[in-house]
Amino acid sequence: MYANLDHLCRFSTKAAIDALAIRFNLPNIRGMQDWAYEVADANRIDEYLAAYDSGELSHDEKFTLMAMLLQSFWDAIDEGKSFLQITWKHFLDLLERDIDIHIYLVWYWSSVDKPEADIENPDYMFSISPFIRPILLRHQGKFARH
Repeated sequence: MYANLDHLCRFSTKAAIDALAIRFNLPNIRGMQDWAYEVADANRIDEYLAAYDSGELSHDEKFTLMAMLLQSFWDAIDEGKSFLQITWKHFLDLLERDIDIHIYLVWYWSSVDKPEADIENPDYMFSISPFIRPILLRHQGKFARH
């Protein structure tokens, strides 16, 4: 079902990166390969969520900010940081609400591209993958090529 997702592949745009770098006073140096992941910060999750909720972001900015949030939550979990359950639920609700923007991110962070035998092995997934997979399963129809 998830064999060829080229039609869903999406990347951060330069304009989105530039706008978010200014908004959050983040480094934006030529040659940063995975900008959204490099600048993610588990300590700024609330700030990132507030910006996402502001209604001021383009779809490209939302996509890039969601990539930052996914990395930030992953970092927080792996670092053993606690965050409010309401913050986590709000984040998942945003991810699902804007599934048309984030479908590729949902697929990527679900880590379902691994061999079936390895799918439950924590070494073959992100620590947040088990929480993202239900969203993926609820929106399987979005993966079809139209």
